[in-house]
Amino acid sequence: MSVLARPQGLPERVWSLVAGLEAIGGSTDRETFEALINPGFTKDDDFVQTKPELARDTLGAASSLGLLEFDRNEATLKSCFASADDLADHIHDHLANLAPGDTNSVMFETYAWLVAESDRQGSLSWIYEIDRKAFADQANAVLVGQDEDGRLMNDTKVLPWRRWLAFMGLGVPLPLGSGVPDYPSAASRIAREVRRAGFSDGEEIPADRFLATLAERMPYLDGGRLFAEACARIGHVPRQRSLSPLVSAALWDLHDDGTMTLRPRGDSKDAFRLSGDPSHSVQTFNLVIVGVTEEKQ
Repeated sequence: MSVLARPQGLPERVWSLVAGLEAIGGSTDRETFEALINPGFTKDDDFVQTKPELARDTLGAASSLGLLEFDRNEATLKSCFASADDLADHIHDHLANLAPGDTNSVMFETYAWLVAESDRQGSLSWIYEIDRKAFADQANAVLVGQDEDGRLMNDTKVLPWRRWLAFMGLGVPLPLGSGVPDYPSAASRIAREVRRAGFSDGEEIPADRFLATLAERMPYLDGGRLFAEACARIGHVPRQRSLSPLVSAALWDLHDDGTMTLRPRGDSKDAFRLSGDPSHSVQTFNLVIVGVTEEKQ
């Protein structure tokens, strides 16, 4: 069963469970770990505990992600994490390296389809032109495999999917109402993976090497394994040395905020072209410089 089949097992609750278990020694009885997620309250001298599915789904999600083991009587933590960011890194790596056919592959296979479809259409605007059910139906049509309910993606699973993406730095919630999709920005995750890959401030990285590193660490982005599979499923052939609107938008954001500098070099034929915003001052680049450069200070 995928983590999305447990819609109340949201990342914040999983982190609370993991942090709580670590704080009490890494293992505890069922009553205690359920109280970590759903502590309940007292009303008129009576103890009230509502929504038992909170503990059930959170425990199931954490188990599905390989974070703990549990039986009817006890839950035991398998790994410890210093912060929610460290947990997000661990879950990202776990999902990025799943064996084919794992039901949790839906998390990044759906994101890869979103990247590929946006590249095919030339923009990200289409995700705001369809409702949640249509999005889920279109995604499910290109995904391979089944969850316990027969569908890897449906309109109920879209909401926790977006929450998990935001937790891992792959989406930004918009303050426009619950019906508006998150903006699927990969900027935060790219910035984190650049650091985790060992690139240092001031280092000049050839664009080919930089993008190959991202494709390896984030296989749902341009050039990655999951992206290539998604393109094949929708019959899309990406343009050579041209980046999708989603990746382009993320790189522009990181360039504009000084996290990195995208540097073009004349009319070099090995440049990569960005797409989706012809008004941006940077349309091609050959080098990526990590950190703030003198020209941006």
